Amino acid sequence: NFRKQHLGFIFQDYSVLPTLTVKENIMLPLSVQKFHKYEMEQNYKEVAEALGIYNLGNKYPSEISGGQQQRTAAARAFVHKPTIIFADEPTGALDSKSAQDLLHRLEDMNKQFNSTIMMVTHDPSAASYAERVIMLKDGDIHSEIY
Repeated sequence: NFRKQHLGFIFQDYSVLPTLTVKENIMLPLSVQKFHKYEMEQNYKEVAEALGIYNLGNKYPSEISGGQQQRTAAARAFVHKPTIIFADEPTGALDSKSAQDLLHRLEDMNKQFNSTIMMVTHDPSAASYAERVIMLKDGDIHSEIY
C-alpha cells in the first residue's frame, strides 16, 4: 500500500502500455487504488493539463511522439499525488527540446503538487533543475550542491 499511495515512478523508456489510451495509461494507478470515478477524472484532467497532453487522451502511444509518451508517463506518476516521484533518466530517450520541455513541466508540477522528485541523470542540464544535487562516485556520495 505504501508504494501505491506514496510513490510515483518515471522511467527512461516511457513504460506506457501500448494497448491503453493516453488517458487510460494515466488513470491506471487510480484504478488500482479504487479511486471514485469523479476523483479519477479530476486528477486526470489536472495532471494532463499541467503536462500539456489533455487533448491526447483518446490516442494510443503509437500515435504520439516520444516526448508526449514521456509526459504521459510523468502524468501517470503524478496522478495519485504521491509524496515522492522517482525519475530514472526521464530525459534520456528524448531530444533536447522535448527534454527541456519535460524538465520545465516537472519543475512546475513539483511546486504545484508539492512532491519530492528524486531524479537520476547523467545530464548536467537536467541536474540544473534540482534544488539539491548529490553526486555519486563508485557508489559513495562524492559531493553535494544546494
